[in-house]
Amino acid sequence: MKTTQSCTQSEHPSQSTRALDVGVTMLGLSAVWSLTMLAVSVLWGSGLLVSPFGHAEPGEYSTLLDYLSIPAGAALVGSCALLSLTLASTLLTLPRLRGRSVAAVGGFAVFLTLVTTLVFTDTLVLAYLGYTLSLQFPPIPVAVLWQGFMLLGPGLWAAVWASLEGRRRRSRADADGAAVDACVGDASAAAVTSAKAADDHRPVQVSAKIAVGVAVAVPVIYASTRILWALGIPFGLSPEFYSAGLQVGMWHSGLALAIAGLLGALLTLGLVQGWGERFPRWTGPLAGRRVPILLATIPAGIVTLAMFTGGMGMIHSVLLNGVSLNGNWVTIGPTLLFPLWALALGWATYAYRARRLDARASRRQ
Repeated sequence: MKTTQSCTQSEHPSQSTRALDVGVTMLGLSAVWSLTMLAVSVLWGSGLLVSPFGHAEPGEYSTLLDYLSIPAGAALVGSCALLSLTLASTLLTLPRLRGRSVAAVGGFAVFLTLVTTLVFTDTLVLAYLGYTLSLQFPPIPVAVLWQGFMLLGPGLWAAVWASLEGRRRRSRADADGAAVDACVGDASAAAVTSAKAADDHRPVQVSAKIAVGVAVAVPVIYASTRILWALGIPFGLSPEFYSAGLQVGMWHSGLALAIAGLLGALLTLGLVQGWGERFPRWTGPLAGRRVPILLATIPAGIVTLAMFTGGMGMIHSVLLNGVSLNGNWVTIGPTLLFPLWALALGWATYAYRARRLDARASRRQ
């Protein structure tokens, strides 16, 4: 007589609680950031604190805030901070709204990112990040520190969205898994195990592959020019400008940035490769283990935000600040592609995260 073997759907309340705690923590940090920006904007507008905008001279790097009066610019910053504080406070005090506000939070994160990168910041944040990557640590102006703090807001709201969206995916997966609450016999159990193993390796979307291709091509183009200059080949540069750069060590600094860009391009490939989901053999004790999703998505998110900010700042400089492409066009041309790099990397990162979360949900069923 054939016996049946039943197995019930197992729940993971600890994972759900942990995800909820992360979301609440990010909301709390977003509220603190918003309150800080709101208070500082009032101080800027009243003149009690020197503002980081409104002082740019012709020909200097500047944000679009520099085209406004200091009170008007402070009012714009304060308005965005007030919206952020209102949304964060609402979600903190009314937990039942969090599950239904994923789209709204995502939309606000995109809105705040666009305003911050297009209006509040310029290329200086990316420039000083480049100095750090090339192991140079010049004094950082106060204006750059404030720009970096402004960019923290979109990053926090992106983290809030990721937490809420991940929790919604887990809830849907639990609901789907509850529909199949028993498996019968050894054959059925083996089939379920096989299905889970298959779900652990979900196919990569074509759009993600294209995005990764773009996100690799742009830094390779940028790095190639800097490598040529470091090798003594003044590709696209006037002899005078190249000689001046040699005297101050500019091209060796560019080589460090080129190496960092190539390493980033290599890591970007992991978003569509198997070794981006499980550590490869050469990683020693980590070999075969799953790559933590946050280990891949957090650095990619930071690079996405930095590149979009710097690229849009350079476009702004060319269009509005009179920066010319004539003569030494290679120094500026590749940076105009940075927004495209950022958008491609952002989409590839989103697709990677979605694929990994879906695979994780399938394993839990």
